[in-house]
Amino acid sequence: KEKIEEIKLSLPEGVTIEPYYDRTELVRRTITTVTKNLGEGALLVIAVLLLTLGNFRGGLLVAAAIPLSMLIAFTAMVQAGISGNLMSLGAIDFGLIVDGSVLMVENISRHMSRIRHEGKPYSMLVVKQAAREVARPIVFAVGIITVVYFPILALQGIEGKMFKPMAYTVIFALLASLALALTLMPAGAALFL
Repeated sequence: KEKIEEIKLSLPEGVTIEPYYDRTELVRRTITTVTKNLGEGALLVIAVLLLTLGNFRGGLLVAAAIPLSMLIAFTAMVQAGISGNLMSLGAIDFGLIVDGSVLMVENISRHMSRIRHEGKPYSMLVVKQAAREVARPIVFAVGIITVVYFPILALQGIEGKMFKPMAYTVIFALLASLALALTLMPAGAALFL
């Protein structure tokens, strides 16, 4: 509305601008819906992680992958000039984002529990060994899911304009989650578990 007022001031005398089709309310509702759904989805995933991992700190560590992956994905979208529309933001599946992190933290936690049960002293070598054990399967699992979105990038015309931002958003989020699973999760597990 401020932009319209600014334009009205620069018009010649007697010329007016009247909005014909105002989508402001639709955009506001869409943003509210996306924000609400992303928030509820993240909280649901965090709750399930806390219950299934059986480790409160591990659950919170894995849950940190959600906002960090999204932050990296949004940064990549801004840098690439990709719009954040309802389809691209709504297509993000938090289960896919935390998949690699869950595997990493669960395996490290399992190794740490075994070491504690045997009465051996904890060392960083245990974390390193546990992380190496699942790193390759995590890379392949996330890589396979990521590759599924590549054919969408070949779409042209209207369908390309509709689905390419979604594919880029999901690919960026998956690559960010992979990087976090291989770097942040072992370091965080070593510090907090």
